[in-house]
Amino acid sequence: MKMEKKMKTKKPILFLLATILLFSGTFSPVSAQNLEALSDYSIKLAISPSHLESGVSEHHIGYVFVLSKFGVPITSSNDVPISLSSDDPSIAYVPNKIVLKANEEFASFPVTTSEKSGSTTITANLDGKITFQKIDVGTDETYLPDDLILELNLPTNNMHVNSKMPFTVFLKTSDGVIVRAPNDVDILLDYDGLLATTNSQILTINSGDYYAWGTISAYDKVGNTFIRAIHEDSGLDVAKSIQISSTLPTSLQLSIFPKLIPAEFDRTLNIFVSVVDSDGNPTKTPNDIPLDFFSSEQYPIGENLDKISKQVEKPMIKKDQFGYLLQQKYSLQNLLANDILIGVSSEGFGTATDTFRTIGESIEMDQRNRPSDNNFDDKNYDTTVSVFGLSKIPSNATAFFTYQLSMIEEDGDDDGFRPDGKEIRIHPECLQESDESNDEDSEEITHNTELSSEDIILYSIDCLEEDELYPIQSNENQYSDGFVQKINVISSDDQKATIVDGGKILSSYSYGTSTISTGQKTGPVKISTSINGVGTGSFTTEVINTLEQKEVRLFSPTGFDNIIFDRDGFFDMFLIALDAKERPKIMKETGKYLITPTNGLVEIKKDDTFTFTQLRSDSFNISESETKIVLNVEPIGENANLNLQGSANFITHPTSQIQISIPVEKMNADHQENIGIVQLVDLQGNPVIPKFDIKSKITSSKDSVVRILENVMIPAGSSYTKFNIETTGSVGNAVISASAKGVNGTSIYVTTASSQSQLKIFTGGLDSEIPVDKPIEFKLFVDDENADSVSGASIKISANSEDALITPNVVRTGSDGSAIVSLTALKGPDISFEIIATAEGYAEGKDSFTVNVDAPEPVFDSIDLDLPEWIIYIVIGGILMVGVVVFMFLRKSKTNLEEEWEEEEEL
Repeated sequence: MKMEKKMKTKKPILFLLATILLFSGTFSPVSAQNLEALSDYSIKLAISPSHLESGVSEHHIGYVFVLSKFGVPITSSNDVPISLSSDDPSIAYVPNKIVLKANEEFASFPVTTSEKSGSTTITANLDGKITFQKIDVGTDETYLPDDLILELNLPTNNMHVNSKMPFTVFLKTSDGVIVRAPNDVDILLDYDGLLATTNSQILTINSGDYYAWGTISAYDKVGNTFIRAIHEDSGLDVAKSIQISSTLPTSLQLSIFPKLIPAEFDRTLNIFVSVVDSDGNPTKTPNDIPLDFFSSEQYPIGENLDKISKQVEKPMIKKDQFGYLLQQKYSLQNLLANDILIGVSSEGFGTATDTFRTIGESIEMDQRNRPSDNNFDDKNYDTTVSVFGLSKIPSNATAFFTYQLSMIEEDGDDDGFRPDGKEIRIHPECLQESDESNDEDSEEITHNTELSSEDIILYSIDCLEEDELYPIQSNENQYSDGFVQKINVISSDDQKATIVDGGKILSSYSYGTSTISTGQKTGPVKISTSINGVGTGSFTTEVINTLEQKEVRLFSPTGFDNIIFDRDGFFDMFLIALDAKERPKIMKETGKYLITPTNGLVEIKKDDTFTFTQLRSDSFNISESETKIVLNVEPIGENANLNLQGSANFITHPTSQIQISIPVEKMNADHQENIGIVQLVDLQGNPVIPKFDIKSKITSSKDSVVRILENVMIPAGSSYTKFNIETTGSVGNAVISASAKGVNGTSIYVTTASSQSQLKIFTGGLDSEIPVDKPIEFKLFVDDENADSVSGASIKISANSEDALITPNVVRTGSDGSAIVSLTALKGPDISFEIIATAEGYAEGKDSFTVNVDAPEPVFDSIDLDLPEWIIYIVIGGILMVGVVVFMFLRKSKTNLEEEWEEEEEL
């Protein structure tokens, strides 16, 4: 219970002043530690970064810290020598001894590397306390990840004979990350040596690289080959097939136009023989190819062809041409048949055949351009022009087209009667037999019309099916040069095909032949023929050049849609020319190409199929979030073929990252200057040496705990640099993040802590209420954070001098961590006092206490004596002077007494 009465003021003031004079003194906490008196500490050796590039250089990356028992760096009150050693100085050399200077946070030392790569251990020794750390120099690791996939990368699976193309090999993990070789990785190659060969039987992915590339060259043989890559150490292998084709002539092709010829005397056929390559495309021959003709009808066709083949000037396809046109007259008046075969052969190129049909009834056009009366009733036939030719023609060649006058069969007017009642008559062999005349049980064919449409004998137009065409003969000569009836032959694109000769149709003939010349331009072209009074017909062919460049392809060595670029922005790329069959194209002239947005100008040299180039990705201005880019390629130069423009999508993959490290796990919150390190490493943690300075942005997630005051630059030629970390005195956690353009950013979790254990203060024997003016003794206990007693701790007790008197106000704890003090309350109703505990190696402890006071009413004060207050202070001052004199006298007497004791002992 608190007292409401006031106490006298004289005694409190007197005792307070006396206490201040007798026991007052200064107090300052000690931050540096005397390591000789502090046994519970450890040392920390840090090599940061712990993986360095090889080469003769001195790296100031070694640090030694003294840690408290809580693992927080502390300073020493004295200079401390520390011994150092390296297990293999030829890899990394360190000085034998360094000194941790007094009151400094750490001692640093250099690490000197050589050209030798490898690993060694650095050891530090301080008074028998030993710490060590492994350091790696270079990239001498001999292991690869376990989840490897071996890739064989081809720009195309097609090749032309006698051509060459690049290919690459690389290793990647199961999640698609391309592995940087920690050491030289040999890849064995296997292939079919009969069709192609590689430039080497072993490709080596050199240490630090991501891939290796070679070339495969095809021989002059066509076929299907393969290439196989093998990594023996891991047991991995992969194979891909390659189809090798040729534009050289490999076989013959024969075409007969027109397909329907009257079985009459002195008829002419267009027999065109051409050469095709292994893909069936027309091509030109580099050498003369002699031809031998034959027929399934020896008489009259076969004998005629034999004579031609035995002539002095033998028929042949001449050098640099793709075909030969044979126009020969035959007497076919007794040859009414289907599938009359004509063939051609040549040594080394095999045989080719084609067929034609003869018709029995020759129909001529009358002066009104209608069929004339040929013993059977005339019908109102529609007429047209049929055009025949090859579906594919090579560029820069001469080709032939056949056009024919034709009537269109209409079955609807084959039966019935005319309006005048006369019956319409047709050829009896084309007349369908009535159902009554057919024996349903008989399977024997007894009539021409019972045959299939392919086998039926064409006695007349009536034997044809609906809308089929039947040749009609001109009753006069028709020319394409303006005589008589005009024949007009035109091309839809003169750059692809030009009409050289429109040809003519002679009297009693149904067809004519036009000659065209193809150009360099390729693609579909339509040849149309119109004949006055008959109609118009057309035929579409395609002008091709199988060796013409159709594409310039961007080929990434690390995958068809992947780009691996280094920190300096460089990435590798192949540019390969391809023909229409996606085969490597041998350039006849040097081609120049612009690649954007890298703005790289590259060339594929004459007689080459590809080029290798290194481009720089800074041109795309890739942000941290971007992973895709589009590369465009377009031809440059006079008469550049803009059809070769193209683009490709790629996913970008940085090959390096910014790695953060700090030498200690816990930073001392009271040490404002701390060190961090940023290093450029690859995705496997190996150091990367940039060619240009790298600006790194470093941030802290909690500036209230740690602050990063500035960004730093990793200089060209070095993989790392240091940055300063400023602590604020606050204990806590934060995340420090580092990023740089073109690399993966990383972050690290940091902790700040106090280097000293916090002291805790407790009281014992102190009641919740004490009497006034009566000394009360009680105990103070000082413990650490682990509730262990702290001996030798200094305790300072502060209270308002008007409220209480505490003796002594500065005291040290004993071996049990306690101290006894006396408390005298001078007034009520309560008093408060503050206790501060300090001890070497511990953080200051502070606490406040409030005690209730049972105080009576005051019975004496300046008012009761009716004296002014200044009289009271004079009295107190006099008493104080007396106290001082007595104290000095006692001290002097004690000194004289001690001197007398010493004199007696000497006697």
